[in-house]
Amino acid sequence: MPPAPQAKLVKIMLFDASNKSTADSDREDTLRYLSGQKADLEYPKGITMPGQGGKFDPSGNVMHHPGNTFVCHVDQKSDFFVSLCTLQDGLKKSPLAGNYTFLPQNSFHMTIFCGISGSPLGVDGWPREISSSANLDEITQEFDTQVSAWEQSNKICMQPLGMSMPGTVRMVPATDMDARTLREVRYQLQDLTGLYRKDIDTYDFHISLGYLKQWFNDSEANTAMRYADRLFHNHLHSYKNVEFGPIEFCIFQNMHHFKIITVLGNAGHLTKHAV
Repeated sequence: MPPAPQAKLVKIMLFDASNKSTADSDREDTLRYLSGQKADLEYPKGITMPGQGGKFDPSGNVMHHPGNTFVCHVDQKSDFFVSLCTLQDGLKKSPLAGNYTFLPQNSFHMTIFCGISGSPLGVDGWPREISSSANLDEITQEFDTQVSAWEQSNKICMQPLGMSMPGTVRMVPATDMDARTLREVRYQLQDLTGLYRKDIDTYDFHISLGYLKQWFNDSEANTAMRYADRLFHNHLHSYKNVEFGPIEFCIFQNMHHFKIITVLGNAGHLTKHAV
């Protein structure tokens, strides 16, 4: 069976010799980030000292970072989930694993559309038409009301493309139709929530297995990426059509657990808000 159109397009973009310079440039950007050369910060993104708004502290301890979001959890009964877990287990055995803090496997998900989050709340933007004095519970209830009559598509097929960082699996739509569906879903959620983000068309879909908590040096960055690439080749490269969905509206207090509030397209609410 021939590869799906989008999958074929992505493969050509990444591996044809005529585009090798683009792939090489992307990898160099990644290596510069991993070694701290692209950020004038003491710690990687999401890592701060306690009380400074981060998701984890420099030792990798999870911190309070509340919010809401629209995600698809990875089906824990699927072969793909087993492969993700095996890949993460391999990363944990890496000699450079100490630079990462790893996420619980039952939290594995792909974000469809980022909601509001942060400590303080709203560091990543604020929804239009909602008072700046609103708290997370109030915003969550408003979003829940807006998506309660959801009638759009809520399932999408994706393909793992590679490791964008040692702890991050990059995901792309499996077909052109999936790409269009995903775009339409994001625009619909943007309008419903009033959260208008600059990355509406450029967001990199991914599954996080862990967060970088300390910068690598140049040599370590190369070693870590090569190790992650080998694990990807051994466990994920053969997946071409992984179904995600239905989309779940979730709340969270930290990056270790995402509590489902509403399944889009399902008129019944699974729980009420105890934010």
